[in-house]
Amino acid sequence: MRLIVIGGVAAGMSAASQARRADPNAEIIVLEKGGDVSYGACGLPYKLPPAARMEDLQVISAERFREERKIDVRLWHEVERIDRDAREVSGRSRDGAFALGYDKLIICTGARVWTPPITGLETLWWRGAYPLKTLEDGRLIKAALTANPPRHVVVIGAGYIGLEATENFAEMGAAVTVVEALPEILPWLPAAQRARLMDEAAAHGVEMLVGTRVESLARVGETIQVTTSQRLLEADLVLVATGVRPESGLAEAAGLRLGAAGAIALDASLRTSDPHILAAGDCADAIHAITGASVWVPLALRANRAGKLAGDNACGRDRRAPPVLGTAVFKFFGLEIARTGLSSDEAAAAGLDAAAVEIVAGTRAGYYPGGGKLSVWLLGERGTGRLLGCCMVGPEAAAHKIDTVAAALHAGLTAEQLHAMDLAYAPPFGPSWSPLLIAASQLSKALS
Repeated sequence: MRLIVIGGVAAGMSAASQARRADPNAEIIVLEKGGDVSYGACGLPYKLPPAARMEDLQVISAERFREERKIDVRLWHEVERIDRDAREVSGRSRDGAFALGYDKLIICTGARVWTPPITGLETLWWRGAYPLKTLEDGRLIKAALTANPPRHVVVIGAGYIGLEATENFAEMGAAVTVVEALPEILPWLPAAQRARLMDEAAAHGVEMLVGTRVESLARVGETIQVTTSQRLLEADLVLVATGVRPESGLAEAAGLRLGAAGAIALDASLRTSDPHILAAGDCADAIHAITGASVWVPLALRANRAGKLAGDNACGRDRRAPPVLGTAVFKFFGLEIARTGLSSDEAAAAGLDAAAVEIVAGTRAGYYPGGGKLSVWLLGERGTGRLLGCCMVGPEAAAHKIDTVAAALHAGLTAEQLHAMDLAYAPPFGPSWSPLLIAASQLSKALS
């Protein structure tokens, strides 16, 4: 059997590696349009400081895949067309055009940077204005930072990558202005928790401009003029962190069915609408564990897990991909911000009658030094008492406690059942009544 995998980052190399385990005799070819495979893109913002090494993000090199796993990794091979009738992919490499037949195909093309309609951006792309999506993006930004350490950075977009990069730019000594077009940052967060992020930004000298559009970029001398709908800004470097979209154009052109957000639609076994083609990672959709609807959740765990399952299934197995909750966490200076399940708006859009509570409690016993206040926002369904979602913000504990709620959501527990759970206690890690148990108690009352 010949298996071709398009894309060689998280999902693609997980798929190829698992396929090799499942079928030691298969011919496995990975076609990667860039020059890097198997790297931790989530770590890119943390490798920007001078003392950090961008190359540490690479997990396994293409050479090791070839030698140790007998996977034919072909770099700089961009697939431009899938011919489903002929079961063939074609495209271009540095050596010219290529065409390869396949028995099974796994599409792992990931996500692409969404480029906002900003006048002058194309002229400054890679010459003062940068995305941060790939390892090569990281190398180019790091080279720019080394050659000319910026005094002022403008970050366009206040998502995970934008805020994580903001922290690292600020810790390098740059004055940072974040420009967000939406009326609020992170709209899935409750208002009080968003306010804590805004206060944290101000405490570290970061200016946050919300409800503000970047209209144009222009280089004037050694600086970049950033014209926004609010006022003119000047920067030495501009980071474009306006989010990503599923890289599904290749699949769409081949006539494959699309799902949420234009991602490739899959069944539970990660097969597309063509039985010979599977897909995995940020290019593909998933099923939400609460609503059962098609969703697009471009997160690392889903990409790696789906890749492994697709690799197995391409070799004749039938392993089902579990549904997702969108569980995520990130750090912003001294805060941990975490979420799982639905927001209030998402619950309303799904037609669910929901109620929410928010409590603030200590992250450690009152008599134990250190710690701080953890905000827990918990959402549940009226009538059934079923848990629907959770957000947490605090100086510690959020990153790990959110997993307890994720487990409860996957199990379909009610607020009352969460309140009855036997959770660990010790003074350095929380009060005897965990903030989660307090929130669950309050939510049970609100839902009754």
